[in-house]
Amino acid sequence: MKKSIVRIFAILIALFGIGFGIGCLISLISSKESLADGAYRVTICATTDVHGAFFDSSYVDDKANRTSMAHVASYLKELRASGVEPVLIDVGDNLQGDNAAYYFNYVATDVPHIMPRIMEYLAYDAVIVGNHDLETGHDVYDRIQRELTVPYIAANAALDRDENGKADMDEDPNNKLVSDSYFLPYCLIDRGGVKVAVVGMTNANIKSWLSSSYWHGMDFQLIHDIAQPLIDKIIARERPQLVVLAVHSGTGTDLPDRENEALYLASSLAHVDLVLSGHDHRPLAKEVDNPNGSVVLLDEGTKAQYVGQADFTLRIKNGKLIERNVDYKLVPMEQYPADSAYVAEFKDDFRAVKAFSSRPIGRLADNIFLADALDGPSSYINLVHTVQLNASGADISFAAPLTSGGVVPKGVIEFQDLVSIYRFENTLYVVGMTGRQVKDYLEYSYDNWVRRTGATYNWDSADGIIYEVSRSAPKGERVRILSMSDGTPFDLDKTYKVAMTSYRASGGGDLLLQGAGVHPDSLVVYEKMKDIRSMVGDYIAGQEEIVPEVSSNWKFVK
Repeated sequence: MKKSIVRIFAILIALFGIGFGIGCLISLISSKESLADGAYRVTICATTDVHGAFFDSSYVDDKANRTSMAHVASYLKELRASGVEPVLIDVGDNLQGDNAAYYFNYVATDVPHIMPRIMEYLAYDAVIVGNHDLETGHDVYDRIQRELTVPYIAANAALDRDENGKADMDEDPNNKLVSDSYFLPYCLIDRGGVKVAVVGMTNANIKSWLSSSYWHGMDFQLIHDIAQPLIDKIIARERPQLVVLAVHSGTGTDLPDRENEALYLASSLAHVDLVLSGHDHRPLAKEVDNPNGSVVLLDEGTKAQYVGQADFTLRIKNGKLIERNVDYKLVPMEQYPADSAYVAEFKDDFRAVKAFSSRPIGRLADNIFLADALDGPSSYINLVHTVQLNASGADISFAAPLTSGGVVPKGVIEFQDLVSIYRFENTLYVVGMTGRQVKDYLEYSYDNWVRRTGATYNWDSADGIIYEVSRSAPKGERVRILSMSDGTPFDLDKTYKVAMTSYRASGGGDLLLQGAGVHPDSLVVYEKMKDIRSMVGDYIAGQEEIVPEVSSNWKFVK
């Protein structure tokens, strides 16, 4: 029944547009009669932050991956063989983090993308939009939206309209716009007569990380501002027996937070039966007290580490829900084998990605140990600085470690190694900053670094200048800039050209606003360049051999 409805939905979209299609889908499901008295069981399963972990083997040495969607396929097969057909939801961030995603995003653009095909093969019911999905750009996620045969959901990605009510983009029917939301705001799923409403939200902090070119036509509303009114409206209109709120937002605390507010939502919202979260890669399964008593909160970590599962038992009497019980767990996927049928289904895709990933691009004279960047100057970050300064012609470069471990081995460097060196598809910006702003920016970064707080990808160092960082000095007085790298004086009042990532230039990590005192909207941008990973690849390909060298332009002192 489920697949039939999905096919009807896809046909209606193709013929009449998304608005008509979702309206008919709702009518199809809502037309069912009320539940007869008795007990009903509904299982809801979820994944999140898969980040391109589609295959069970690595591309370089065919070493088996501990977890992947092939392992998820094995668990789902076992579950379905037991007679359980779960409501299956993914909570976002599928399109970045692995060469499989990169290959189908930007290289194999003339064939169907692998992510929608995997979601259809595994019979997902809904997919939430993650911030890294939007980081791929309109061409990619609009294509995903067209190819997915299940709802792609982000209710808080509102259409950005001017004072005349016109959206800030062409009204192209291929964009599948629904009322005031760029993506679908929710969907309804039927399981044995039980109606499940899935309300989805993406991360509200996207504007702080990505330039407007990635999300033009959208405005991102705070989840806690719109969640309760939307849930109440859906309940009044659709009368579901279960409501699932799936948010690509980290756990956070019991206080509202733009980026990480799943715990706050779980503790404050009424009439929600299950909260699914993601984004922070922190596996979690707990029951949270809220206005209706309690609600289960699940986060499955990353790279298909876990499948979250909530088993609901509903008891209906006189047409009304009189009892609701839930058991919940995180199921580790490393205890399941890769499903052979799944592996066979996508073997040609794996071979194509492997061939792409295994292309030699240069040579490395010695190992690069990525964890060295967490303790001070390193050959890892020195390589990134060198690339950014050479490509941009900037005076100063900012960069931070994007991974906390691993090694890039000496010898032939293959394309796959670039993912280890630079995980994200950040682009390079060249911006204007005064010397004072540069110093204050670094003071903010090194305060976190010295105290070992915050995400390591916000521990920026600089090149193009010579400086020292005192571990014992008070906050705001740790960084002593001695000169520019060529020995000329560093001037606090001079404006310098600074190379930084698009994430940082958009406000990510708060180093600009809280550190340099520069609002991203007022930042002077001289140039926007291509993605840094490609620049690293171009630089390596242009050298006979890369000799790793530890940065010598700065050091920690007492």
